[in-house]
Amino acid sequence: MTSLIIIVSTLVIYSLFWCWYVGFGRKVSPELIEQVMLHCTKAGGVWSSATHQRNVRKLLENDDGKEFVMVNLLAIKSPKHESLKLLKQYTDIFLRSLLKRGGHPIAQARALSGKIEFLNVPAEEEWHSAFLVRYRSRRDFALMALETAGSEHHDFKMAGLDRTIAFPAAPWFAMGGPKLMVALILALATALLHLLLM
Repeated sequence: MTSLIIIVSTLVIYSLFWCWYVGFGRKVSPELIEQVMLHCTKAGGVWSSATHQRNVRKLLENDDGKEFVMVNLLAIKSPKHESLKLLKQYTDIFLRSLLKRGGHPIAQARALSGKIEFLNVPAEEEWHSAFLVRYRSRRDFALMALETAGSEHHDFKMAGLDRTIAFPAAPWFAMGGPKLMVALILALATALLHLLLM
């Protein structure tokens, strides 16, 4: 009976994790798409540019209900020390909202040198950092866009950057992601608890 309780408890815990991390595949509704587009238009600046509006609409209208990765390249303004403070103010707020929705950073790296290979881009244009951020769904991205576009914390990001590019990518694969790691940790904990109670 004790073993059964342990196994059932483990399955319940993993199910709760799955619901948070994977979600239910809810797609962006047409109403939400229009709400996001209107909000971006009102926010002005880059949010209201024709390119931004076209690409965001394409991303949301072709929703498959699955996760995706946002690839970010950043060129930080000088003095970098002050700019990094501004970026931290942005990321502190952004990451709280992201984690609440099952998203998280996947990778962060600083450039070790200038460009090694490039084609049809200005030779003097350099990037300082790269970020990969996992979103649980395009619906989550849409909801976060409503929080971010025109917000004070997004202004911190823009104030700290000289240039930035961000584009969505899918499908993606990473060895030992959270779904596997959490399953292995729970399996190990279940086995150890079973041995202790035998």
